[in-house]
Amino acid sequence: DKKVRDSYMTYEMRMKDIREESLAEGETKGEAKEKLRVAKLMLAKGCYSLQEIVELSGLSIDNIEKLKNDMHIEKQA
Repeated sequence: DKKVRDSYMTYEMRMKDIREESLAEGETKGEAKEKLRVAKLMLAKGCYSLQEIVELSGLSIDNIEKLKNDMHIEKQA
C-alpha cells in the first residue's frame, strides 16, 4: 500500500534526522566539557595567564573568570 509505505518512509527519515541531531548535540556537549577540563587544569597549574587560557581553551574570558572563582570557592569549602 503506497500510503503505508510513504508513512513508513517519512517516519524513517524523521528518525534519521533525530539521530543525527542527537549525535551533533552530544558532540557539542563533549567539546564544551573538554574545554572546561582544559581550562580547569590550566588554572590549577597556576602558571598560565587568563589570556593564555582563553586562547588555548577556546572559552571566553568571562567563562574563565567564573570558573576561577568557582574553583576558589571549592577550595575554601
